[in-house]
Amino acid sequence: MKNFLQDKNSLTYAEKVHRFQHLNELNTRAKLKMLHATLNFEPSEKLSNTQLADITDRYMQGLQMQDHPYLVYRHQDAKHPHVHIVASLIRSDGTRVNTHLMAPRLSEPTRKAIEQEFSLQPSQQKQRIRIPPIEAVQKIVPGDNIPVTQAMDRILGAVNRHYHFANLHEYNAILRAYNVTAETGSPGSKTHLHKGIYYTALDDHGNKISPPVMASQLTSRPTLSRLNEKFHQPAVNYMDNLSSIRQRIDWALDQQPETLRELLTHLQADAIEIVTPPRNGRNPHDYVYVDHRTRTAVTGNILGPAYTTSAVTAGLTQHHRTPQHKQSQQQPDSSKFNSNTPQLLSALLHTDPGGPGPDPYQQDLGHAPRRKR
Repeated sequence: MKNFLQDKNSLTYAEKVHRFQHLNELNTRAKLKMLHATLNFEPSEKLSNTQLADITDRYMQGLQMQDHPYLVYRHQDAKHPHVHIVASLIRSDGTRVNTHLMAPRLSEPTRKAIEQEFSLQPSQQKQRIRIPPIEAVQKIVPGDNIPVTQAMDRILGAVNRHYHFANLHEYNAILRAYNVTAETGSPGSKTHLHKGIYYTALDDHGNKISPPVMASQLTSRPTLSRLNEKFHQPAVNYMDNLSSIRQRIDWALDQQPETLRELLTHLQADAIEIVTPPRNGRNPHDYVYVDHRTRTAVTGNILGPAYTTSAVTAGLTQHHRTPQHKQSQQQPDSSKFNSNTPQLLSALLHTDPGGPGPDPYQQDLGHAPRRKR
């Protein structure tokens, strides 16, 4: 915390907000009034709070905002040390800081200078990453030592290269197996208005365990514009892949499974996983079949009327079960799972206890967009 009248230990959250609001009210014309930046460091860099404060002060000096009141939060949720900076862009005389091309004009030169002055490892953001084979990619696990952004880069690079998908639902169905989800923001949000996309790490229950990471912050560059190109460029053997998926679903149904669990067991033996839509009803879609043999994700309604959620459910054998018994066997217990994310049907049908809850760090994220070091 810098340039506040009170001591940081006695300053309440309401007083912090009031200080920013007072400055913002001095300029009624500006639309963007807050700066939210992050400074990110390599996991091997063991920096003290004093060092992080000095680096932050140097960064704000580089942005020519050293006299503005700003808050600094140290955060470790992404498995690498980083700080969040929140500041008002409105000066005490009511004028606004010029943010036009601030990143190349001020932020990037300051970042390079800080790396030299504080003997930090150079940023690797612009380097091209080596995309691993899909077999070498592991899902994100809470508490793992691998930085979240690094794990995401490997997962997204491999999935985008090796899997075929035709829409965001199918894309998320694949990512769910790796504990990642992609979101384009709620209607009216800056991300949605600017056609952006961000990624968040999940635990096995679909709860978020990291802050959102914008596609532009990842070296694999899984932006929405690139995804849209992939959506409209089906693989050469796409129709053959769909035919193979239909045949294997038909075979599984021919075994006359009596429950979803039995059907899923047959499909998993043939390398097919089923992913259900979020249960909050905001992004409804049919079951998504993820075929790890042909590396294709496809919704049931694309495969045909016989493969939709309702058709498959209705086709399950009923003559050995009473309706009450069948309902109790088939209804998955999803009480431990996040209703905002797609879920692997295998996880819903084989629930296990535990799993951390959502990341509690949300209080100041809404002040303004981030700017990465």
